[in-house]
Amino acid sequence: MDIVRHLPHHDVVFPEIFCHFKIESLFQLRLVSKCWQSLVTEYFRRRQNLDLSEFGQRVTVDAFLLMTSNNKVLKQLLVPEATSWLMDKHLLPVIHNCFHVLTDIDISNCSQLSSSSLHSLAANCRNLTKVSLKGCIWVDKDNFKQLVINNRGLRKIDVSWCWSLDDDCLINAAFSCPFLEELILSNTRTASDSALQIIAMKYKELKYLSVKGCWQVTNRGIRAIGDHCKDLKVLHVSNCLGVTEASLARLRVRGVAMDVPVPFEDSLIEIENAMDTIIKPHMCLHLTALSHPVLKEQKRTNCQSRSMKRN
Repeated sequence: MDIVRHLPHHDVVFPEIFCHFKIESLFQLRLVSKCWQSLVTEYFRRRQNLDLSEFGQRVTVDAFLLMTSNNKVLKQLLVPEATSWLMDKHLLPVIHNCFHVLTDIDISNCSQLSSSSLHSLAANCRNLTKVSLKGCIWVDKDNFKQLVINNRGLRKIDVSWCWSLDDDCLINAAFSCPFLEELILSNTRTASDSALQIIAMKYKELKYLSVKGCWQVTNRGIRAIGDHCKDLKVLHVSNCLGVTEASLARLRVRGVAMDVPVPFEDSLIEIENAMDTIIKPHMCLHLTALSHPVLKEQKRTNCQSRSMKRN
């Protein structure tokens, strides 16, 4: 501790040493002494990213408050699957303190939260680039619209299983966030071809799109995506019964990765075409050889010889 005490905390200890520690190790370090406890607390107060993705429900409220209280520089907050402990009263202070710098937030499947948290994000944050609201059935239309309007720099939106959102919300996002690269609409139920056509025309930089489980999406919407989103790299369309190879084939040729395989009958056609390229040249060569004049005469002589032997 004496060595660390004489090192610059903000310039050396925090950015060069503590940043390599796992969160569990930092909490264990707090138990060593009051000096270490104070130092770790100060580090959390100045930490710019907090990723609790691997912990889920194992985080306690006290631990979360210790890591976030008095922090006014937090840019990234990832707390997915905090279904049993994260509530509005715990999250709202963080948003209030860090709204001016917060760029990336993931509160997927945080079922104890409410629209109050979304309202705070929508009303205060202006610099968000990534928002993950997967499984947050409490997400409402008005606050979502306000969120995208106030954050034109959004690059990723995940609203999977947000059943209350409709085409109007998605179209509103398309007009508000022109730089979006990743859009996840899985199982939103109401997403349709009409929304996809607007999305296709507005999201020129779209690279990742998931509409799996969106039963209203058909080939018409996917064709629009293929026509306009030239940078698309990944497309998820599983459980979209109205989407077939009629719209997917051209995207496969472009190298777009998909979560549905090529239908079996199409694979057979490909095999048949491949076999044709191998067998047909040999067949043509064989027929050409049989039609050669010298070979024809030799074949006639052989037939006569066999006939004389029989007689």
